Amino acid sequence: MSRRDLEKFLFRFDKEPDLQAAFAEEPAKAFTAYDMTAEEREVLAARDVATLYEWGLHPLLVRNFAGTLGVRYVGEYRRRGLT
Repeated sequence: MSRRDLEKFLFRFDKEPDLQAAFAEEPAKAFTAYDMTAEEREVLAARDVATLYEWGLHPLLVRNFAGTLGVRYVGEYRRRGLT
């Protein structure tokens, strides 16, 4: 797992409307500057915040990513049995 690049993406995603727009248009375009595996890109594109949390990414970054996308992260964690 390329944790550094995943967290870097999540940090920038929260702060950069251009990155958010690229992600909304075509997620693959938003990932070009980051060294991530295909699985990591798929998880991000699927907005799978529970997996990001399970991978141990910083919970505030995951929360902000979810919030920006309108994903109810607590509900996703519960469905996965994480809370």
